[in-house]
Amino acid sequence: MKDKYSVHSDFDVRKHKKHFTDYLEVIIHPDGSVHYAVPSHSGYMTAYICRRDRITPRQLEKRCPRAYYFDYMTWLCKESGCVSVWSNFIRAVTFTKAQIKALNELRAAGVLNLDIKEDFPCC
Repeated sequence: MKDKYSVHSDFDVRKHKKHFTDYLEVIIHPDGSVHYAVPSHSGYMTAYICRRDRITPRQLEKRCPRAYYFDYMTWLCKESGCVSVWSNFIRAVTFTKAQIKALNELRAAGVLNLDIKEDFPCC
């Protein structure tokens, strides 16, 4: 039977490397767990915050301060505590030790093409 691994599967770096080339779009939770950013980074974090806080997406939008209207992704990272990760870019406001560990593991596995220490001195 063919291995049915996709972005709808639980993230597994070995399987990811086997099935995808030069592609990474994930969210790292504050506890360090890695999840595919489906349907998108902002969509995933919106759903995550709404589940956590038991609110609707509209209620979440109303919480957004005016200063973040044109930087909604940063605000979602701040509100969720998550890190958005692409193949060669990350977006976060703060990092937990578990997130730093996960970022370094992704980099060591060769799926994150980023010099964590140079580009993000906090890590």
